[in-house]
Amino acid sequence: MYFRFARALCVLFVLGLSPLPSLAESLRVPTQTEVLTLSHALAKALESSPELAAFPATRRIVEAEKLQASLYPNPSVGLELENFAGSGNLRGGQALQSTLTLSQVIPLGQKLERNVEVATARLGDVVADYDIARLDVLAETARRYTDVAEAQARDVLARRSVELAENTLQAVQRRVRAGATSSAETSRAQVALIQAQIDLQRAAAQLDAARIALAAMWGATEPSFEEIGADLASLPPLKAFGEFVAAMEAGPRLHRYATTLRLREAELRLAKAQAVPDLTVSAGVRRLEHGATGANPDHGLVASLSLPLPFFDRNQGNIAAAHARIQQNEIERDATSLRLRTVLYGLYRADQQARTRAQTLSREAIPQADKALDLIERGYARGAISFLDLLDAQRQSIALQADVISARADAHRLDTELERLSAQPVVAPLPTTSAITVDKGTP
Repeated sequence: MYFRFARALCVLFVLGLSPLPSLAESLRVPTQTEVLTLSHALAKALESSPELAAFPATRRIVEAEKLQASLYPNPSVGLELENFAGSGNLRGGQALQSTLTLSQVIPLGQKLERNVEVATARLGDVVADYDIARLDVLAETARRYTDVAEAQARDVLARRSVELAENTLQAVQRRVRAGATSSAETSRAQVALIQAQIDLQRAAAQLDAARIALAAMWGATEPSFEEIGADLASLPPLKAFGEFVAAMEAGPRLHRYATTLRLREAELRLAKAQAVPDLTVSAGVRRLEHGATGANPDHGLVASLSLPLPFFDRNQGNIAAAHARIQQNEIERDATSLRLRTVLYGLYRADQQARTRAQTLSREAIPQADKALDLIERGYARGAISFLDLLDAQRQSIALQADVISARADAHRLDTELERLSAQPVVAPLPTTSAITVDKGTP
């Protein structure tokens, strides 16, 4: 692929989870007059993508939850009053007993450690989600970059079509002045020129929309570039399908289930730990009043232990649910693997077909169409070919070149999808060009 999304993947995996600004600092952002390369576009998207903006906050949330999970329960203080009102000897607080206690719940069964394990595993899930989101952002940026490249090529082709229509109109006017044809052909040539100019306006509007869509990947409302550097004609051979499958199996989309499995296993250990009851320890001081004056009160120490008896609730429901979630994760992983393999194969076959179509059109159809157009133009100049045959040949030549642009752009977009699902380069990185040209028969 001419602007290798894989290039960004290589950088991405080298950097791992390092801060995103380091990537942007390694790539100089182009100015308004420079040609935007894919590496610049990907760097800007990774640095400022609205899709990735929430992940740092999500990570901080999970890290805060991990901190909270590691905290010990707070102690509690209590005051108990006995015999503070009554009748007879208990009247007026003569036999008042007051007890001040301090209680502490002591978690048993390694509950704190298990809570931290669950929070840590959730952080792994967030990191895995971020890796997938980064791949999606890179892929979407590369796809929109392809859209701009295709729109640029169509704009160049539309300009060529206008130029061809203008030349044809001049040729018709010469023949009319020479009396070799009727003036009706001038009107037909003018209509063809108007249609070509309308097509050029449409191509310019599509190019403008594609540029804005690409700039939106890094949160910009207006593009800061005039053109991109890309070569749609660069379509090297694909790798073997088996390599894509192997890369997909080891890629982040299925690795996400491995991180989820660690989370589910941590939740199971926590559920088992929660089956162990917590111990409550209390200690305090008791004061006993004697008589109405409260003189010479007695003091004593009190202590107590409290441990629930797990007769009915042994957390068996949560333990069973944790086991079921582990099995569910394995089933979902297998189903996702099969689905991704099926999608990958469909993309692979479609990519092959797009490449074959582009090569066949550019190597066989376009040279023949251009040769026929050249002969028809010469024949028209001699009066041996009708004007309608000339228009038909011109339209066929333009249509074939438009088909080649579409086929090549489709192949590049399919390359991007293959890279997104397998998280690896489809082909080796290729050089970019600073301008888009319409070839005549070269693949």
